[in-house]
Amino acid sequence: MSFALRPVVTLLVSALAIAITALSPWPASAQEPEFYDVPFAPGQWNIGRQLNESQFRYCVDERDPDWAIGDAIAEAIATGLLLEPQRYVVPSDMVSEDITKIYQILLEHCDVQMGFKLIPEGLPEWVIATRPYYEAGYVFITTDPAIQTLGDLPPSSPIGATLGTSAHFQLFTFVSTMAPEDRWPVFPMGTNQLSIDSLLNGTVDVALVWAPSLWAAQRDNPDLADIHVVDPSPLQPSSLGVGGLLLAENTFLRTAIDEAIEALTADGTIGAILEEYDFAATPAP
Repeated sequence: MSFALRPVVTLLVSALAIAITALSPWPASAQEPEFYDVPFAPGQWNIGRQLNESQFRYCVDERDPDWAIGDAIAEAIATGLLLEPQRYVVPSDMVSEDITKIYQILLEHCDVQMGFKLIPEGLPEWVIATRPYYEAGYVFITTDPAIQTLGDLPPSSPIGATLGTSAHFQLFTFVSTMAPEDRWPVFPMGTNQLSIDSLLNGTVDVALVWAPSLWAAQRDNPDLADIHVVDPSPLQPSSLGVGGLLLAENTFLRTAIDEAIEALTADGTIGAILEEYDFAATPAP
């Protein structure tokens, strides 16, 4: 192509792009995520859609404290949708913080992964979440029988709080408003288990943890029976819904799952599952 023709071609291409944009029935914010906003999974071009539409393919991660509850609820959802439940257990060597791995798992093995905290505005555009099937809270815990509410904690008594949670932010904000002489030192902890361990070894007097994590720890270790939950007053209780995660294009399946969760909540099935496991949560409204 001659150099003289290139400006003309460029103008034609630009005009065509503008025309296509103008004719598009969807505003930019409603379109699919941009290609580079979506993670890349090795070999993703060779992964096709499932052919057996009679199956409800779901994933659970046994490192999640609530994986058994998510498994039971997924089977109930499958029954409600008249589908055969097909479970996939996420490999234990997967790094849970690696969003690319979650993308690959959803592409290859399941239509929905159970057990995600539904943090408002906390999901990337390439995924969608179901409605919550239960709600659970962050709880203050201690081994000191004299501490029944957070307000009973003497000044300068340290608190260990799992880092990055909404409850940790609420606690940090509240403590910053207290008079310096009345404040509790707040030590950020990387995981719920570290918060519990810090309480047991005396590093902190109170720990702030995700209630399902405490439930799982106490099931695995009877020595934690002396831990009791503290009333959060003067703070307000902090809770989150938990649901499933799907790829963004699976809107039809998400709608079907939401309707199944609503029906299973209304008929008491989800409540019965939580009660069977004596689980630290309530059915989501």
